[in-house]
Amino acid sequence: MVFKIGLFPIILGIVFLGLFAAKAARMRGKNPWLWGSFTVAVITAVTWQQLPVWAETVFYRGAVKQSTIPQRKIISLEEAKKVSFRVSMDGVNFDVPLVYNFNGYNLQLHGWGSVPQKQTDGKKRPVVDFIKIDAILPELSPVSDENLVQFEKLAWRQNMHASIAHMRSWDSYFKYFFERLQRQPDLSKLPGMLHYYDPSAKADIFFSHDHPTDELVRIRCVDENFFHNAVPICVVETTYSPAPEVALSKSVKKTVFSLRYELPSQYIAQWQTIDQTLKSRFDEMVSINASSLN
Repeated sequence: MVFKIGLFPIILGIVFLGLFAAKAARMRGKNPWLWGSFTVAVITAVTWQQLPVWAETVFYRGAVKQSTIPQRKIISLEEAKKVSFRVSMDGVNFDVPLVYNFNGYNLQLHGWGSVPQKQTDGKKRPVVDFIKIDAILPELSPVSDENLVQFEKLAWRQNMHASIAHMRSWDSYFKYFFERLQRQPDLSKLPGMLHYYDPSAKADIFFSHDHPTDELVRIRCVDENFFHNAVPICVVETTYSPAPEVALSKSVKKTVFSLRYELPSQYIAQWQTIDQTLKSRFDEMVSINASSLN
């Protein structure tokens, strides 16, 4: 058999031999530091050329076999189309297609690696605190045959990152931060949104309401006069509830998630259309046939 070990255990073993020699020297009335250090130095000098080999393989019971390093399972785009993460959050089951996971795509390997099997083909659905997806604007498309080359070249600047999480309250924000905002003239490209400026964060803030409410929408855009980013970003924070046609149980119908997504500022005027499309994408991921397996 062939066992692989690291260099650290071997070094640790040499140190222990030095400590053993020091203890033996002390029992004989000799200097333990001198003999311990001397033992470590001698062993290291004799074996240092062999240490990398020992660290790689250790042969047990004389049965020498060629070791093979198991290759990581790389999931191609064709395979990824058939793979989904099966998870549950707040009692709602989701099947999230792997092709919506841009961050997990490896440009060098041209596929997805390190995909946890317990989330893709396990009998139980792991309970999670958030679900994140990535898509290409404006259609919110996942990785596909049509955009794969464009994606691998990183030539596009139309990516959007979105996530749903447990519902949160806006009470603390309005209690501690809202007063520092400076009211600004509303913008025609964001109808119905109240315009403020945050001098501390150097950002334009847009609200659907000037008080905390579960229906609040907040849009935060960096001040492009202050931050000279190649792709200025706006962050939209709102809520998501599964549509009635997919929320078949009473508990699912009452479930509300906090929805957050990032948009390049060039798309912010289209946020309402994008918002509706994004929510329909999450609706498509709701597993209506699965029971709650936690």
